[in-house]
Amino acid sequence: MRRPLCAFCLSALGVLALCSFLPQMGLLLPSAAIFVVFCLLVWWKGGAARGYAVCLLLGAVLGVGIMEMTGARMAKIQDAYAGRDVTLTAEVESTGRAYTAGRVSAVLMVEKVDGEAVHFRVECVSLPKCEAGGRIRGRFSLDVPDATQRLDDYADGIVLSAEYLSGMLRLGQSESFRARTARLQAALSRALRKGMAENTGGVLAAMVVGDRSHLTTTLRSAYRGAGLSHVLVVSGLHVTIICGLLDALPHKERERSRAYRRMRSVLRAGTALLLVGITGATPSVLRAAVAVWVSSLGVWVGGPADTLTSLGAAGVLMCLGNGYAVYDVGFELSFAAVMGTLAGAECAGRGRERYYDRKKKQKSRREKPPRAVLLFRHFAGGVWDSLCVSLCASAATFPVLVLRGMSTTVWAVASGVAVLWLVGPMLSFGLGAALLGLAAEGLPLFEIIRRPVAFCAEGLAWLMNEWAFRVSVLPGASLWFDGTYAALVCLVLILLCVMAMRRHIRLRVALPTVILLAALAIGLETALSWNVVNIELVGTRAAPAVVITQREKAVILFRGSSITQRAVENQLEKRGVRTVELLVDLRMQPEEPCRIEAQKRIEAAALAENTTRRASCGGVDLELFRTRQGCILRMRVGGQRFITLSGTVRPAKPIRAEWLLASMARPDNIRYTDCLTLSSKYRWMEEDAEPVSRLRLRLEGERFSKRAEYDRIK
Repeated sequence: MRRPLCAFCLSALGVLALCSFLPQMGLLLPSAAIFVVFCLLVWWKGGAARGYAVCLLLGAVLGVGIMEMTGARMAKIQDAYAGRDVTLTAEVESTGRAYTAGRVSAVLMVEKVDGEAVHFRVECVSLPKCEAGGRIRGRFSLDVPDATQRLDDYADGIVLSAEYLSGMLRLGQSESFRARTARLQAALSRALRKGMAENTGGVLAAMVVGDRSHLTTTLRSAYRGAGLSHVLVVSGLHVTIICGLLDALPHKERERSRAYRRMRSVLRAGTALLLVGITGATPSVLRAAVAVWVSSLGVWVGGPADTLTSLGAAGVLMCLGNGYAVYDVGFELSFAAVMGTLAGAECAGRGRERYYDRKKKQKSRREKPPRAVLLFRHFAGGVWDSLCVSLCASAATFPVLVLRGMSTTVWAVASGVAVLWLVGPMLSFGLGAALLGLAAEGLPLFEIIRRPVAFCAEGLAWLMNEWAFRVSVLPGASLWFDGTYAALVCLVLILLCVMAMRRHIRLRVALPTVILLAALAIGLETALSWNVVNIELVGTRAAPAVVITQREKAVILFRGSSITQRAVENQLEKRGVRTVELLVDLRMQPEEPCRIEAQKRIEAAALAENTTRRASCGGVDLELFRTRQGCILRMRVGGQRFITLSGTVRPAKPIRAEWLLASMARPDNIRYTDCLTLSSKYRWMEEDAEPVSRLRLRLEGERFSKRAEYDRIK
């Protein structure tokens, strides 16, 4: 066996993924049975295959064990503290934007609950302003995370959600490693952005030190449309580039020895540790750093490192403390991108070998080619490598994006070839500018050196921003696919690739064929979904918001708090929505305004009693009636009638509709056929009610499909 550890690790990660996803769909036991049958078939094959079968089974056992331990630990914490008002002493791990002035959202590492020492992580969406790395004490209400966000929170290690009540005290700075790195990250971000424009400084701060708080919504949307979102997140790409610079150090042939490889592995491991400290020890950087450390250990133990094995081992190590980590989108994208990068490098290498073999056969004894020809060949080779790596990485990450309900773009490959070569110089100049800026605070002489370095970094960031802004407005910059359709297309393409490899079909024939079929599938899905409207409930079950999207536009029926607003923004980002045409705020007494930007707004609280407002946007017709107790909203989309209530309003006459957009309000005098809801536990609902949270409709009036997704979330 060439890669026994790789098979073991990938099997464990696969089982963890199944345990995270499939219990929601009732497919865990059938999948386990299929896996066991597969391992038995591999064992039956005999020879070296039996070793792989053993590794696969042992990895599966490890995965099940990790998930069982994770579930037991989380259940113990939730049983002890969920539904209680307690006094927490905690360290502020990270902060983000909140929707109320003077407040932040924060992830807290709890140290004590009512004086009892504990260790778990909670999230608070609205907390009096504080900084990452500090310690606080206050009164909080703890509860289980909302079902629509539960698995995402578990993936981040968040066990409970916390609502701030009163009495917050700031206890000074924490001295933990995470707190120290957070303070270092903030200091480097300030030093890097000094004297820079908002957009360029924000991009460099996100790329170099992982500070994304200075990225505007417009900039995020542009990078997403250009297929460059991964550049703004410090991840394995950045760690690989920085560590890869060590490989470019000059060395002689005689230095390519085991001692030289060991020395270089130590330098790579130290560089990865430095990046962990600089970027605040984020999970994505930790995953990449662990992979580098495992790879360096492999050089000392067993010779040349295997990237795939190091990646698998890093994934297992990151999941030992939290089996739900495989559910994190960043975790999945990083693994898929590395797999695609390895495949792209292999394709590029084989293409180069065939080219040089053909040149050797055609070559007779003649003079050495001119220098210009050699430079052109070198440039063409670089373009070929970038094209292969970008194409394979995009192909590998595409299934993750579409199956997780996120938008993608057709310009990812073009962006990879055109501007990804800027990432290395940007990271080098940006890191130099940050370190020199930090040193200049103590010794002003370093400021003279910092300015030209910062100028180069800012210039490169400006070039990448210009590319992102210009490409993001082109057709195809934001595509969303139905998950089932995308899964079938991906399965067919994978089977075609396997058949091409088994039959040894040449790459120049197989690759254009696969690309053509993928383009046809994308075009067919785009044509089929052109007149399709998606209606989704997001947020909390107590006050869910309604997000209605068609292509790149949206209509929002908003209610709830900052938690719901964050859920709405996340959903808009997933769908690749650029324009909110209409926002209807259904809240009768809002504590804080909804800060989502929209072309047109209707606020129920601002309407006079017994008045009606009508609006029409993109195939959606609305009618909002305000009463003293609340409001009634009726809506028509694609020939289907919808209705929802806010407050305690009770219609005097029966109102009929095909769909009820449910909330906790009791729908007296409402006659409906089906119900969109985030919960089956409302008191007014029937016991056997099926919770359906998403709906797809054609504008012509035909019901396209509906998905019962909420009941799959445990």
